Amino acid sequence: MAQTFASNRPFLKVSILLAFLLAAFWVASLVPMLTLALILSTLAAFVLKPLVKLLEFRLGLRRSIAIVCVFVLTGGTLTIISLEAVPFLIGRILGLYDQFRTFPFQEKLNIAAGELATLLPFLDAETIATKANQFIADGIDAVGQNLENIVPLIAMLSIVPFITYFVLAEGDLALKRMIERVPNKYFEMTLNVLNKIQRDLVGYLRGWILDSLIIGLLSMAGLWMLGIDYPFLIGGIAGVANLVPYLGPVVGAVPAFLVSLTQFGDFRMLIPIVLLTLAIQAIDNVVVQPLCFAKTVDMHPLTVIVVLIVGNELMGVAGMLLAIPIATILKVSTVETYWGLRNYRITA
Repeated sequence: MAQTFASNRPFLKVSILLAFLLAAFWVASLVPMLTLALILSTLAAFVLKPLVKLLEFRLGLRRSIAIVCVFVLTGGTLTIISLEAVPFLIGRILGLYDQFRTFPFQEKLNIAAGELATLLPFLDAETIATKANQFIADGIDAVGQNLENIVPLIAMLSIVPFITYFVLAEGDLALKRMIERVPNKYFEMTLNVLNKIQRDLVGYLRGWILDSLIIGLLSMAGLWMLGIDYPFLIGGIAGVANLVPYLGPVVGAVPAFLVSLTQFGDFRMLIPIVLLTLAIQAIDNVVVQPLCFAKTVDMHPLTVIVVLIVGNELMGVAGMLLAIPIATILKVSTVETYWGLRNYRITA
């Protein structure tokens, strides 16, 4: 009896750890913007840390001065890019807005629906036109609602550099103090868990950004070859949307279709856009994601979808963005802790 209890103790300890982590993430979901800022700051610190260490140890700079130099370099680069990119984007968005504002969507949709009903007699032209108009109206409402969230999003992003600075300046010391409080029998196992979490999160972040960049470029190239107006703007939207796994090509297809409707006045580009979306999605799933993520996040696609749904229910879009990193933390923590308890023979 006692032997059975001892053999189950690793499972019991891991269950308690998992329950604690789930409770912590649930509490974090009550303040999604603050949680998003903290996690983005931590991820940014992971990315900038090698450069800070290079300046600190190779050039002999103090940690605070090295961090400031990295911030100036990064901020200057982003500022230069913004000075070139922002006016271009604003011009394209205003042009697209004027194009949508003056286009008779309802009239064209009614004509297109009538043509479609002629080809497929079992469809009702009025029903098709009504649903299409409702779809566009809902899309416009959704855009408006998202625009309302821009101010709190900008406020959240504005505190990310400050938090990132303190993570870079004091994160190692805080982590060291935390590890010092770990009992000796758990010391090696704790280091192993923390190192693997950091490795997997940094690997996922790099793959995440690279995957979105590739999807954005593929969308730009595909739309340009189809002759759709504003291919770079729409492709950029697809790339940013792909930060939520699997959504990029689909989100990019909607503005591409609306632009093609105003450009050609009919549904002639609907099938090419659908085929392009399916092709990019297939390339992403079969080629890009395996190359970008390799073995950093070993999750079944069905698991990823479930995790994204749960994240959306708890924290909305922020939850979808953070779902995979949080799931990675939970998985690595439980799997590596269980392995450590079993192999290090920690039974007390």
